[in-house]
Amino acid sequence: MATKRKHDVFICFRGIDCRAEFLDYLVESLKRAGIVPFTDTKTKKGGGLWPQLETAIEESWSSIIIMSKRFATSKWCLLELEKILEKKRTSGLPVMPIFYRLNTSHSKKQKKKQQEKLARAFAKHEKKEGELKANSWKDALAELGGLVRWVFPGHAPHTLCDHLASAVLVLNNSEPQNGVINFLC
Repeated sequence: MATKRKHDVFICFRGIDCRAEFLDYLVESLKRAGIVPFTDTKTKKGGGLWPQLETAIEESWSSIIIMSKRFATSKWCLLELEKILEKKRTSGLPVMPIFYRLNTSHSKKQKKKQQEKLARAFAKHEKKEGELKANSWKDALAELGGLVRWVFPGHAPHTLCDHLASAVLVLNNSEPQNGVINFLC
């Protein structure tokens, strides 16, 4: 990579959904490829978590966002998503969304059920964080949904993770196309 930043890639994820079954494989694949990933496991106690995460996003060459079933229920995931997309818009941060165990071709019944879960999650966010912040997070999710993404149905994580590591190398060594990776596996 031309100019070294502190982290090659910031990984935004919902730990309860993917830490053991996917994230560990991804981090290992990235490290084997010589890529320095940042995950929230690298945060230090004390001093406030958000400033550390915000700095890590700023100090990264690219970002991987792992969308999972409970992603939108997490204030921290949504804060990270919002910051990542802001950096994408202002400085072209390459962003690689991964839909982890999310079926994007749901039936109408399944889509309605997912929309109801999302509505409940955002009702809670609105109550705790206010309507303005909840709407900002909804907009960020809508923006993320419009990006080219990788879809991971849940089998052979090591194969996808190796492809992702290669994609990060390509992204970090070339000019981003509007901050979006333009291929799927």
